[in-house]
Amino acid sequence: MSTGIGENDEGLPEDAPRAWRRWSRRTENVAIAAWSSFLAACLATGIFFAQIDPRDIRLVLASSSEVIPQAGYALGFFFFWFICGVSSLIAIFLLRTGPRRRERRRARAAANRPTSDPHE
Repeated sequence: MSTGIGENDEGLPEDAPRAWRRWSRRTENVAIAAWSSFLAACLATGIFFAQIDPRDIRLVLASSSEVIPQAGYALGFFFFWFICGVSSLIAIFLLRTGPRRRERRRARAAANRPTSDPHE
């Protein structure tokens, strides 16, 4: 249902850029997970590497080669981003697939409501 002349169903002008259009639910979920996990990975990387020097990682890996600090920072960031991304996607999945509070409240209210007999 168009809201005016030259507008589409979403209420946007016909010549509106594609970026203005509403995202699908899946795209929105991925964007939320990517952005929140990116911010969490930034924080985790900063905290982790404030305590640990990336050159010390080679001691843990038992590698004889020297680790370039920038490569250590990058690998650490992408590791944290992956872990935070998986966590965000699981949280979104659980929120989107779980029972709705309002539906549960209505069902509980309907079950507790006294039934009146129309024949009385």
